[in-house]
Amino acid sequence: MTGTLCSVFVTAGTQEHDELLGEVLDAVRSLGLDAQVDHGALVVDGSRHAFLLIGRAHPTPADLTALVRSGGGRGPVVVVADRISDAGRDVLRADGWGWLDRRGHVRLWAPGLRIESPVVGAGGDRVTTGNVWTTVGLEIALHALVHPDDPVTARRVAPVLGRSVGATHEMISRFAGNGLIGPRTHRPLLPELFWETAANWPDGDWLPLAATIEQVGARVGAQELVRVDERAATLGGARIAAAGALPARCYVRSPAALRKLRGLVDRDAPTRCWVRRAPVTWLPLNGEHLPDDAHPWAVGHPVLCAVRLAADPARGREIVEDWGIVPGAVTGTGGAT
Repeated sequence: MTGTLCSVFVTAGTQEHDELLGEVLDAVRSLGLDAQVDHGALVVDGSRHAFLLIGRAHPTPADLTALVRSGGGRGPVVVVADRISDAGRDVLRADGWGWLDRRGHVRLWAPGLRIESPVVGAGGDRVTTGNVWTTVGLEIALHALVHPDDPVTARRVAPVLGRSVGATHEMISRFAGNGLIGPRTHRPLLPELFWETAANWPDGDWLPLAATIEQVGARVGAQELVRVDERAATLGGARIAAAGALPARCYVRSPAALRKLRGLVDRDAPTRCWVRRAPVTWLPLNGEHLPDDAHPWAVGHPVLCAVRLAADPARGREIVEDWGIVPGAVTGTGGAT
């Protein structure tokens, strides 16, 4: 294990080392200090410092603890990452290591050099923050969770969502500012993005219907109805006892279809199906269970079902954790290093 961890140290003189050192240089200069790079070393106010650099995406405190225990060899060490949590910073600080958190914070700790300060973001741009849990933001997060190994960029995501590139880019920048998508790697922070999405997923205002899902599908059509309940989750691999005995829960795509279903409400009759307007326009589907004459509805993608289930912090989270569907939850290392 130790040998594997040591391999993440970037060798001086390589392209990756030069790129990481360039980022550190930009951060130091943003503080108004006289700094330059000279043959793989950082020179600050005439003092030369040769750092061991580690490039990571979203290291957890456990990752950083393992790195520190593996030893840094000779010389001060700096971890360069898209996001380093407060707990992770404490781990590095306790052992005298430094960091560059691309969200806007640097720590360089070496003989004759003591820096720990917020900095202007990479490339001189200030970090864009703000609310990400809009409809567009939820769709971007959902797309990233369905495709956890793909970079999250506006040109890649916007056409899939049917959104403008500009609006998508703005929202991705907000995710980066909040530390949930890497500003350089463009990879999602996992599993944190999943749990943050679930915590902000709209799951109220369900309409109880005194009709079966078959009757609901026959009334509005398969193109309007997406099943996202426990039964849909089991079709994606979840293990949920008696899932088929529960009333179905479905998203309805349009307000017009939802209006058609209000006539099926009967408060005095048992609820046989729950429906609500879909909280997002882009709904990923389970391609292995397409609508047919016997089942006039679509089935939500397993990740979509998992997000909706996890929105219930009681039993839902337990089901999802047991399912093992959450991207990044097994290794806990987040995006690509």
